[in-house]
Amino acid sequence: MNIGARIIKTGLSVTLALIIANLLHMQPAVLSAVAAVIAIQPSIMRSWKYVKEVTVTNIVGALFATLGFYLFGTQPVFIGIIVILTIAVNLKLGLNKSVNLSVLTVIAILTSNLHDSTLSTVVNRFSLVAIGVISSFLINILVLPPKHDQRFYDSIRKLNEKLNTLLRLAPEKEISISTFKQEKNSLDKLYNKTRDLFDLLNEEKRRMWVKDRQLFVRRIVIFRQALKVVQKEISLFEKIEKHLNKMVDISNKETQEVKDTVNELLQYQETIFLIYEGKIVPKAITNKDSKAKRKRIVSKMKCTVNELMNHYDPANEELWWRLFPIVNALIETENELEKLEVLVVNYKLRRVLKKERIKSTLKNAIEKIEK
Repeated sequence: MNIGARIIKTGLSVTLALIIANLLHMQPAVLSAVAAVIAIQPSIMRSWKYVKEVTVTNIVGALFATLGFYLFGTQPVFIGIIVILTIAVNLKLGLNKSVNLSVLTVIAILTSNLHDSTLSTVVNRFSLVAIGVISSFLINILVLPPKHDQRFYDSIRKLNEKLNTLLRLAPEKEISISTFKQEKNSLDKLYNKTRDLFDLLNEEKRRMWVKDRQLFVRRIVIFRQALKVVQKEISLFEKIEKHLNKMVDISNKETQEVKDTVNELLQYQETIFLIYEGKIVPKAITNKDSKAKRKRIVSKMKCTVNELMNHYDPANEELWWRLFPIVNALIETENELEKLEVLVVNYKLRRVLKKERIKSTLKNAIEKIEK
């Protein structure tokens, strides 16, 4: 049984909503519990946006319910019509995400005994829904706040491991069509999941309570570039599988060149990730070793491109259309990896420099105290 943070927070949100509703003697408290379940969001920023959106949709729902009661009554058919109108207005206003809570408000009001006191009933139902939404928002902030940066990094590492395997297998010309489709579908699902996690993380940079905003934004820039690298690698895999394997007259030497270049690029990428993880000491891009490593990769790239271009026959137009996408994909992947390396190295060097400054400040402060 896998009980994640979101499941725990949903349960806590329901508990808090019921406690608040009971303390305020507001009934039926179950409405606040239902609202809390609906309102739980995967990120703090989405929770805050949801609170603002729900405020508007709740008002729309309360107004439509009140007008519907006086104009039509509380017969089931009229409640259905009012629900339709409420949904239509919310969608027109662009309040798609919280339309279900607006409908909940309408149903909660129109299925209660409005004849006793219309205004107090509307306020009561409106408040119960608000309690549920606010409870979810508070729990999302205070309990197990989402760590989307770590989740994203874990996801993109998993995605790269899968890509590494497929890129090494692709030039072998041994992947069947059914296996390719299956692996491509699996790859696309994992990529979409990683992309969704990045979108959540990117939204979080606008929240007010980020611990170190500058550092946080730098990580987002690195992650965005890491996604670009993945996109290029997926494209490279598709092009190798589509074009290289159709070039039946290509020599083993040229195929081996492609394999070697792909391996070189994958090793380059792994080195960048290890630098980010702190397992390799970052060195400035101007460093002699870094320049030599880049020169080796570029040299290998040129050698592979030249081998492929030597295979080009002006009289064979189809061969050219198959050759060019592979060459282009290799070059684009290498370019994006270079950009990622610059971002990661600069990020790690800044962090090292910051730690040294903190140590120096503490050391100076201790020396002053001792004097």
